[in-house]
Amino acid sequence: MTAHTHSTVDVLVIGGGAAGLSAALMLGRARRRVVVLDNGTPRNAPASHMHGVLGRDHTSPLDYLKHGRADLDRYDVRVVDATVTALGGHVGHFTATTDDGTTISARRVIVTTGLTDHLPDVTGLAERWGRDVVQCPYCDGWEVRDRRIAVLRTSPMSLHHATLWRQWTDRLVYLTDGTEPTEDERTRLGARGVDIVTTPVTAVETTDDALAVGLRFSARGELLASLGLHPVPHAMGLGEVIEADPTGATSVPGVRVAGNVSDPSATVIAATAQGAFVGAQTNLELVMEETDAAVARHGARPTLDGAFWDALYRESDRRWSGNPNPPLTLVAASLTPGRALDVGCGEGADAVWLARQGWETTGVDISAVAVERARALDDSVTWETRDLVHDPLPEASFDLVTMHYFGILRSDGDDAVRRLAATVAPGGTLLMVSHARVQGHSWAGFDPMDFWSPSEVGAVLDPAEWDIRVDETRPRPAPPAGAGAHHVDDEILVAVRR
Repeated sequence: MTAHTHSTVDVLVIGGGAAGLSAALMLGRARRRVVVLDNGTPRNAPASHMHGVLGRDHTSPLDYLKHGRADLDRYDVRVVDATVTALGGHVGHFTATTDDGTTISARRVIVTTGLTDHLPDVTGLAERWGRDVVQCPYCDGWEVRDRRIAVLRTSPMSLHHATLWRQWTDRLVYLTDGTEPTEDERTRLGARGVDIVTTPVTAVETTDDALAVGLRFSARGELLASLGLHPVPHAMGLGEVIEADPTGATSVPGVRVAGNVSDPSATVIAATAQGAFVGAQTNLELVMEETDAAVARHGARPTLDGAFWDALYRESDRRWSGNPNPPLTLVAASLTPGRALDVGCGEGADAVWLARQGWETTGVDISAVAVERARALDDSVTWETRDLVHDPLPEASFDLVTMHYFGILRSDGDDAVRRLAATVAPGGTLLMVSHARVQGHSWAGFDPMDFWSPSEVGAVLDPAEWDIRVDETRPRPAPPAGAGAHHVDDEILVAVRR
């Protein structure tokens, strides 16, 4: 298949930090097709080192991510440096669009976009952030131990913050930034020998000291609003997060989260663990879905004969849109009109369009109901009810043979494919278009793998007799809504007989 700007995968991971890459690793090892979209703005980018990560203590967080990406190379995981600009869809079919126009469809989505820290508006503070202005004592406490450390009050939770930081130094100062300390603050901090300064803080100037700041934060979850998922207040009142259960599942089916976007306290190693767990839970969900589908397919399958298709067509006055298929109009536009065969013509839209472009057209379908509807559209087309798989037309009869979404069962063997292809005359064109296979999807008890794909048909054709012009996957111009929404890609074969 040729790579294009649209692809379909099992799982889309949005965010390539520790949680996202860990989730992708777990899914890749579970033989899932995964794409990770990352815009290169990790929360800990300002930090030169990370700590508390077994085997990687005191290494660069960016190096950690670089090694994480390298770990994914052996699996069916692709990491794309891009920003997601739109996200939509539903469980089984989510679609993300990036800033370079790429569209990716996925059965499940994992969001690991992290959060944004909102620094106090103090001169000089932002410039020192991640160096001698820090937040987490477990992340940076050892590096500033026994130094003079000031804790800047930013909320009532700052008392907890200061009490914790006291573990790393006995030279701790609590800066209330003009707020009068409560009785409880004076009692608890005084008992630990912490000095309290109530003067407002106007600027940060450091030499060998450090400033610890308790921050407010907000989840980077704006894209999820289009799915109906919105941040909620954090339990401690310090910001907003995306709410999820212990498995990372959100209130939107098919969407899970991991890392700081849902747990602001998660350090690098905790986010890595969460990503692995959420990746495994996502795979389990897909396995159960696929098992249910397999059980459903295990029952008796219908015979795909004329009676079966007649019954389907009788369910509605019109089954299809009545518009010609775009791949046909694109391919036929460059061909000189001659004799055309529309295999599986249905209600006749493609055959009628060809006739109106000057082609001498024959439309054939196994359903008599469909053929009668087609005949009512244009009686200049030769319409015929026939099972072309088992009762083909004469060889070398047509300059164009088009098969759109015409299912050839693999159980019919190679001969069925060759008989259909043989109706193309020398110099003529075979056009076959099918829905790209969607893992876990079934139709009438049949799995997508039960049918020949265009690429497989191309592989059967004798290369000495055929020139393969196109063998690729393309996005459908207008993916349908509702039950057919999972069909967003088409597989296309264009072959010319020598």
